[in-house]
Formats: sequence, C-alpha cells, structure tokens
Amino acid sequence: MLNAFFMGGGQLLALLQGLIAAALLTPVAIGLYGVVSTTAMTLVELKRVGIDEAFVQQSAPDQEVEFQKAFTVELTISVVVSVVIALLAPILAAIYDDWQLLPLTLAVAYLPVGFALQAGTWVFFRRMDFLRVRALQAITPVVSFVVAVPLLVAGVGVWSLVIGPFVGTVAGVAATLKLSPYPLRIRVDPVARRRYLRFSWPIFVSAAALLAIQQGQLLAFHIETGLEGVGFVTLAFTLTRYADRADQIVATTIYPAICAVVDRTATLEELFLKSGRLTLMWVGAFCVGLILFAPDLIHLVLGDEWLPAVIIIQGLAAAAALQQLGYSWFAFYRARGETRPQAIEAAVMVAAFALLALPPLFLWGEEGFAWGRVASVLPVLVVRRTFVRRLLPSVSLLRLGARAALPIAIGALPPLAMRLATWGGERDAGQVLAEISLWLVATVCATWLLERRLIGELRVSWLSEGGA
Repeated sequence: MLNAFFMGGGQLLALLQGLIAAALLTPVAIGLYGVVSTTAMTLVELKRVGIDEAFVQQSAPDQEVEFQKAFTVELTISVVVSVVIALLAPILAAIYDDWQLLPLTLAVAYLPVGFALQAGTWVFFRRMDFLRVRALQAITPVVSFVVAVPLLVAGVGVWSLVIGPFVGTVAGVAATLKLSPYPLRIRVDPVARRRYLRFSWPIFVSAAALLAIQQGQLLAFHIETGLEGVGFVTLAFTLTRYADRADQIVATTIYPAICAVVDRTATLEELFLKSGRLTLMWVGAFCVGLILFAPDLIHLVLGDEWLPAVIIIQGLAAAAALQQLGYSWFAFYRARGETRPQAIEAAVMVAAFALLALPPLFLWGEEGFAWGRVASVLPVLVVRRTFVRRLLPSVSLLRLGARAALPIAIGALPPLAMRLATWGGERDAGQVLAEISLWLVATVCATWLLERRLIGELRVSWLSEGGA
C-alpha cells in the first residue's frame, strides 16, 4: 500500500502532465517529444540491467564496500549510455528529417547518469525501508510536474517537457546524495563487475527488445503517416504504459521477500498468485476504462485533431491487459539468479511484434496495427506459461486471468447497457460522466464481492504492520 501510494501518485502526475501537454501542443510537437523521450527512456531502461536487484540479492560482509562496487558498475554503464544518446541525436534528426530533434535529444542525454547518482535508494530497498525509497523517488516526478506544467501554459512548448524533468532529476539527486547511508565512491573490482554483468546480460536483452518495439512502432508510423502519426502513437503509449505500473509496484515490493523464501515453492506460488490477482484488479479496470472511454477523452478533452489515436489507444490497452497476465514471473527467476528465461521471452516478443503488428499497419492502417498488437501478445503468453509452470507447477495463468476478468466484465456491463439504451442519440458530457460513475461503482462492487478475502487479508496485513 505504501509503494502503491507513492509510485501510483508519481505516475498519476506524469500521466496528467502528458494529458496537459497533449491538450496544449499539436500532434506533431508531441511526435517530436515522443521520438526523443522514447529513445532516451528506453536507453535508460536498457542500462537498468538489474545491478540494483543483484545488489539486493547478495550478502557480502561489508555492505558499504559492496554498494560502492555495484555503483561503480552502474555509473560506468550510465556514462556509456549517455554518450550513445548524444551520438544518436544527429542520426534521429536525419531519420525523421527534422533537425529540432538534435538539440532536444542532446538535452536529455544526462538522464542515465542522473538515475545512477540516485543509487543510494538501493540500500533502503535492500532493507525494505520502502518509505524512504519511495519518498526519495517521488521528488523527481513532483518537481518535474510543478516546473513543466506552468512552462506549458506559458507557451514554452515541447521544451517544457525537457526542462521539467531536468529540474526534477537535479532535485532527486541532491536529496538522495544527502540521505544515502553510504557515500558514492568509485571502487573498481573486476570480479564484482563480472558477477554483476553475468546476472544482468539477459535483462539487458529484455530492455533491448523493449527499445526495438517502441522505436519500431514510432518509425513505422513515421513511414506510414509522418510525425503526426508518431504523435498519435506517442499519446497512446503515454496513456497505456501505466497499465503495468501496479505490477511494477508489487513486483518491486515483494522482490526482497522472494529472495528470502526462494527455496519454498508453496510460499512462492502463494506470492505469485496473490500478487497477480492484486495487480490485475488495477490493470484490468484501467485498460477496460481506456477501451470504453478513449473516444470521449479525445472528443471532450484533447480535441478532434487526436481522433486517429483512438483505435491505437484501444488496441494498446487491450494488448497491455493481456501482457500483464503473470507479469511478475521474471522476479521469481531473478531471485534464483536465473535471468536467461526473460531474454527468451523478450526475443519472442520482438519476433511477434515484427511479424504480427507491423505488416497489418502498412496493409490496413491504425486499425490493423491495433489488432496486430493484441495478436503479438499471444506467443509471449505461451512462452511465459511454460516458464511459470516449470518453476511453480501448481500455477495456472489461464485460471488467474479468468478470475481477474470476471469483476472487470461485470463492471463494464452498466455503461454498455446505458449506451445501448440511448443508441443513436448523441452522448454529451453528462452521459459520459454518468457512464464513468456507473463503471467505477460496478467495478469496485464486483471486485469487492469476488476478492473480499484477498482485500481483507491485505487490510489485516496493513494494520498489523502499522501496529508493529
């Protein structure tokens, strides 16, 4: 709950910032920022190769020395990635034929190093001191929002989305350096470097796969429809990427606990199933909400110039809902020091995207891409099911998904019934708000009725932790 409050709040601010930017900027401007931010952030993810998780897993006698060895590896990778982003700047400008991308990309090249300098949070993470971890991590999105939104309103344009995160990152780094239990020092150790990189290379492959997919869809839309199309898919990605935040919150929270009980299969299965049910409560509702109300969001909030983005938002939302089924499985393998299975899933993900999502885009446009993205998730789930059953024999992803889908389906019925009752009439803002209210109430009630035991267990755990 603590992690959900801080991480969910930070992600909500980022989502609001993205919506405000879409309302105030043109699809072309958002397209420019989409190319820059996707390149920078996926490369940041590319360099997040699990050094922090490997640090949590180890049990060296001198934790300060071990932290500094891990930080040295992280900083080295970060500097290399920052240089790569800078070198990519003119290449991106040439590929997309817009030289505004050159200064914009150079302006975000600092991001990998900025994240590395916040490595002090690893120590609190290892201690499961989540309050300090999340409070420090919340500084960047809060400051970014406070700086970027006034700049957007003042007409600074796409640079607002660069300046805000820069100020936020500086504030986050300053706070983390001040509170870090151990000083950030360079401590080169070839043995430790090899150990960390051996753990991390499959995670690197997974991050590279994510980069290939995100950049691939941007480039494909640019070829098909130009920068305006890039703006549409950027908006869709901005909205739907928050589907996996609940899973990230829970997977991050339970990772130290998984490491502690890694040899107890029954406990691992319980952790997997309960965390999966918990996160699918959010994922299913969020994605179904986007599918139901994306046209209203565009028509009533962002403006009709964004209408081509509707089908892309709905398609990516459906794909995200499917892809989150059993999402945290990789954390259970990482806790055992096995990261290779995640690289296998990533390779299948890229191949499925290339074969099932890109050709329909060029053949049938945005609608073909939306259906193709949904289809591309299915081979990934087949691979995931294989690895989950190998580690956790009693777990069934199909049963987990069916159980999570039931309250979400029940919650969608009332707004759909209202639409059918007024079929052919114009849906004004009042009816949309009524439908949203019906959907929220029905989803919450259905979830409570069907998952009250799990919710009650969470409540008891929360109260007992508070008492302790």
